[in-house]
Amino acid sequence: MKKRILIVGRGTAGTALARDIERRSDSIVAGFLDDRAVGPDVLGGLDDVNEVVATHAIDLVYFAIPSIDARTIRDFLGTIVLGDVEIAVIPRTYEILTKDTVDIDDLTDVDVLDLVGREPVKHDLLSSREFIEGKRILVTGAAGSIGSRLVHQIATMNPESVACVDWWENGMFALSEELGSDPRMSFHIADIKNEPLLDRLFSEHTPDVVFHAAAYKHVPLMQANPLEAVNNNVWGSLNLMRLAIRHRTAHFVMVSTDKAVNPVNVMGATKRIGEMMMASLAAESPTTAFNAVRFGNVIQSNGSVMQTFRAQIAARQPLTVTHEDITRYFMTIDEASQLIIQSAFAGEPSDIFVLDMGEPVKILDLARSLVSAVDPTLEIRIVGLRPGEKMYEELSYEPDRVGRTANPKIFVTRDSTGFDTVALMGAVDALLADTLAYRIGSDDAIRRLQQMGFAVQAWSSEVLA
Repeated sequence: MKKRILIVGRGTAGTALARDIERRSDSIVAGFLDDRAVGPDVLGGLDDVNEVVATHAIDLVYFAIPSIDARTIRDFLGTIVLGDVEIAVIPRTYEILTKDTVDIDDLTDVDVLDLVGREPVKHDLLSSREFIEGKRILVTGAAGSIGSRLVHQIATMNPESVACVDWWENGMFALSEELGSDPRMSFHIADIKNEPLLDRLFSEHTPDVVFHAAAYKHVPLMQANPLEAVNNNVWGSLNLMRLAIRHRTAHFVMVSTDKAVNPVNVMGATKRIGEMMMASLAAESPTTAFNAVRFGNVIQSNGSVMQTFRAQIAARQPLTVTHEDITRYFMTIDEASQLIIQSAFAGEPSDIFVLDMGEPVKILDLARSLVSAVDPTLEIRIVGLRPGEKMYEELSYEPDRVGRTANPKIFVTRDSTGFDTVALMGAVDALLADTLAYRIGSDDAIRRLQQMGFAVQAWSSEVLA
């Protein structure tokens, strides 16, 4: 028996899809839904979907309006009641004439933004190119998901040279395979905690700009391994900042996180210390301009919730959500990497930048939208909060001090320092003396962070078992 298909959108994509379906023998197009088009094959508007599905015995609904705003898609998926009827969202980048259904790997990060109700932010790439062109660049964490995308974008902006630094051998091998034929690129296996090696790299490459994207970022793992979190995220960052000043690097941009605002976990505390060290050193440095960017959840980054969902969907496993009310901000990996570059010249020294990521989105709503779009048979399970996990994230300590930049979608958070910079650096050096020598244990490290003013929750590593 032929499947009866309802196509949402009687535009170019929808009619092309209908023609392709008509060439097959296993399906028939019962009609279209469209809020603007009229005709005998238009069975109603988008609000009529449930009635049309029931009346016309629809088996499958294709949503095929690539140009529609993201919120409409989200509202449509949230209100539709399909029963046994399947739904597939046709991504704007998806070759709609080649497949019957949408696979999770066909959904780009822009398509995921559609599901969470936000359009991607457009950046001034011409200004970014003018800034990068002819400069010597050093990127830490270059083999990571964000760092590698950043390197690829910088490579298109005519830099004089790009030194890619990371300790992850396999990732660096992959990056060198992709870009190794470019004589401007160099690849260095190096740990940001290795001061002599990094000093030599700074001497060899004399970077004009350092983009610092290297960090340990996984909240539960860092909660169970606080010494390594401090050593890498605090000492590694401090090492790089001091080297940038020593070698008179003009611009230093540090990648931070929304978890650095009122942190309750070790990872967030280490990133907030990084921001505070940046502010402290910037006040003393006449040659190096320091800036930072705070990210939300980067959709395609390693370890993101979307990566987890993709793996679960591919394995046809239930989608796991830690709490039914937990919310997050979302951004694409291209938005993230472009924001890093923009932050080097968009504001004043010590500014921290954030992207307009719209309203925070319930992870449960994202999971439901993915299930509806890809495989309605999948379950969603609430599994409980992980160690150190916050219910919601914040982008600024003082929302009333968030200012605008030339790009209306990029904001600067000029949080007041409110701390003694000399005392901070003394406390940091004392903490690092103990963590780098492993003279203290995990519980002591967490207590020291708490004594520095962070409400870090103590969790046993057994929670991860």
